[in-house]
Amino acid sequence: MPKSRILIIDDHQLFGLGLKELLLKQENFEVLGPFKNIHDIHAAIQANHPHLLLLDINLNGVNGLDLGKKIKIDYPKLKIIILTMYEHAVFLKQSKEYGMDGYLLKDSDPQILINGINNVLKGGHAFLEIEEESKIGLKDDFAARHKLSEREIEIGHEICKGLNNNEIAEKLFLSYHTVKTHRKNIYQKLKISHVTELIEILNG
Repeated sequence: MPKSRILIIDDHQLFGLGLKELLLKQENFEVLGPFKNIHDIHAAIQANHPHLLLLDINLNGVNGLDLGKKIKIDYPKLKIIILTMYEHAVFLKQSKEYGMDGYLLKDSDPQILINGINNVLKGGHAFLEIEEESKIGLKDDFAARHKLSEREIEIGHEICKGLNNNEIAEKLFLSYHTVKTHRKNIYQKLKISHVTELIEILNG
């Protein structure tokens, strides 16, 4: 019986290798990766013709959902499951809109993940159910404390790295105006006026 080729895309090396070890215990899986560099990802897809990608949302600042959308356009037959730590309804909804085949959490029971993969490989889907954030609040304690969105936290970390609005916009595939607005909202929500205060809060 031919094996299904699965390509792991994740910038957390330890998690990616652990996931690979878990999946290799399945006799019907051939597992490649983990990959995190955009060039390496495209080269691996072209060279290995995987049947399914396990794709993280945040890849060193690159939006995995946008990447998945582009990959789906370039390789429409390729199955993609978003595998993330973010239990947010907005990301789940966007995954469906972008044509992804599943959305699962990194802390899922291993059997749920394996069942989801097999279901997608057979032509089905693997989307978990998530309540709206307005009902359950953000899972992230920091985000909950400061009422920051996941995107605002992401941009906040880039600000702490010293990137300006143009650099952040280019890195996260956003417009300059969008980043500028998010920066203003972050400072207002945290009641701060300087990047050193932001660094202290985010790294505290």
